[in-house]
This record gives sequence, C-alpha cells and structure tokens, in this order.
Amino acid sequence: MKIGIISDTHDNLPKIKKAVGIFNREKVELVLHAGDFVSPFTFLEFKNLN
Repeated sequence: MKIGIISDTHDNLPKIKKAVGIFNREKVELVLHAGDFVSPFTFLEFKNLN
C-alpha cells in the first residue's frame, strides 16, 4: 500500500494539483493531509484523487 503525505498547502492550487497528479500517477491508496489548508475551496481539489 502506498501512502501519500502532504501538508502546508494553504491556497496554493498549482502545487495541490501537482501533488494530486503525482499521487494518481504513483497509485497512492491513502493520502494524509497534515494540516494548514486555508480556504475550503482548495480542499475540493483533492476530489480528483483516483
């Protein structure tokens, strides 16, 4: 099982999209977000995880 860990994303949508792409490419099964996302709309980008 591959686990992805991310933190301190704040409102940086380009970096979040890049991380989601890496997680999908690497077939990560579980992603843990260790905090510091600022606006709820940024969290919606994680809906694109496969």
